[in-house]
Amino acid sequence: MKSYIKALSVAAVLFATQSQAAVVFNCSGYVKNVFSKGNNTYEVRYSRYSDGGFELEPVIIYPEQTYLLGPVLEAVRQSQENQVKYTLVVENRDSGSRKCYDGESENALLAITKY
Repeated sequence: MKSYIKALSVAAVLFATQSQAAVVFNCSGYVKNVFSKGNNTYEVRYSRYSDGGFELEPVIIYPEQTYLLGPVLEAVRQSQENQVKYTLVVENRDSGSRKCYDGESENALLAITKY
């Protein structure tokens, strides 16, 4: 019985190392625009500096996170009028990269809050 449990646990560990999990990380910046991509998805553009310099990789609001559209629109207004900086919680669904600018434009927005 012990050998069966050992074999089962080794198989579970091997399976877990082969599966790729999504990576969640934070990016900070000034929210600039929101664009509709169709199919109830939206692209959020933001930059590192309030003057629009160094635009970071856009993040996507997917249909399961459309409740974020209102807070993002408020963030656009606050960033433009009062130069308020925001922290965006981002999920990279494609790779393990934790960079806010990695050449991938399908990163998902999970949350947004004032910096």
